[in-house]
Amino acid sequence: MPDYLKYGDKGAAVKQLQRLLNHNAYHKMRTDLVLDGEFGPLTSGAVQETKYWLGYPKEELKPIAGDQLNRLLHGEPLPADYDSRRKLRQKKREDEKDAQTDMDKMRLRVLGIIKGELGTLERPNHSNNIKYTDYWGWGNVAYCVIGMSWAWIKAGSTAFVKGSRWAGCREMLAAAKQGGYGICLTHDPDPGCPGVIDFNGDASPDHCITFVKNNGDGTCQTFEFNSSRNGVEGVWNQTRPLRSCWWFNVLK
Repeated sequence: MPDYLKYGDKGAAVKQLQRLLNHNAYHKMRTDLVLDGEFGPLTSGAVQETKYWLGYPKEELKPIAGDQLNRLLHGEPLPADYDSRRKLRQKKREDEKDAQTDMDKMRLRVLGIIKGELGTLERPNHSNNIKYTDYWGWGNVAYCVIGMSWAWIKAGSTAFVKGSRWAGCREMLAAAKQGGYGICLTHDPDPGCPGVIDFNGDASPDHCITFVKNNGDGTCQTFEFNSSRNGVEGVWNQTRPLRSCWWFNVLK
């Protein structure tokens, strides 16, 4: 395997990484990666998630797979400090079962809030004039992230802050890659998880989405602010390819 693998890489080394992630002894993922040999958003999320449960320090929880990760996934014993962090994180997860349940409830509240907004339209069309931009206070700007943030704030999350975190897809993805401000990557979203989609595969996300369900055919159903149906702009449900989407867990 090369010194490191990252988003956009392709080939046999990526396929081997995906195989190791699926079958590593330290963290059994809920859903296996497709062995497609492409280091896309879902593989990125699986790398960050696995690193966390292997005990990597916070500053190294980036979605990049280096030689050390390859060795650990092959079954090499964890370094003592990694093993200590891993055990602490496992204990914290066990101790916070009820808190996690609270987050599940919040996530489903968000899903319900957004579902209730479906069909809310811009007035006039193509103006970005809608109640979410009025709430945010920045004028009639693109509001796919703003609307989603509005829903999480309404549900009681402290990871989102009115007028600050987040108004742009790129900033939200950058924070998740760093595990900052209470969000992190996941390759296996639950209903209500926020995400961003990269339409053209250039590693720069274009639009914010909310996961509703996996359609089982490589696509998912989403709820989306600043979306379009038959040329009418507003809040709509859509179908998107899973492989183009970055997904986030919200932790607070």
